[in-house]
Amino acid sequence: MDLINAIQFDSWAEFIDMGGYAFNVWAVYGLFALFIAVNILVPLRRRSALLRDLRRRGRIEDQVALNSAATPGVQTAKAESRGQLDETGEKASQPAGDTRRPQQGDNS
Repeated sequence: MDLINAIQFDSWAEFIDMGGYAFNVWAVYGLFALFIAVNILVPLRRRSALLRDLRRRGRIEDQVALNSAATPGVQTAKAESRGQLDETGEKASQPAGDTRRPQQGDNS
């Protein structure tokens, strides 16, 4: 029973003082609270930033898709300027494995 009586405090002032070890005890409690708060808030902020970035990218991709669908002549003009149209005016298909540009003197 002496151990239980030794742990109990007679007043709030004694509880706050913690038997003379108040600074150490309350500093540890404060650091623990800070640790828990950081480990909760940082992932939440990263998640919201990631979701915001994904929504922004989705809007950009939707806008690009709308712009490219609305102006098919622009793609044809770009393909013509790169010499990628065949005789019929259709986009010439390249072999799937060879995506490099032919260089001067390259006979392949």
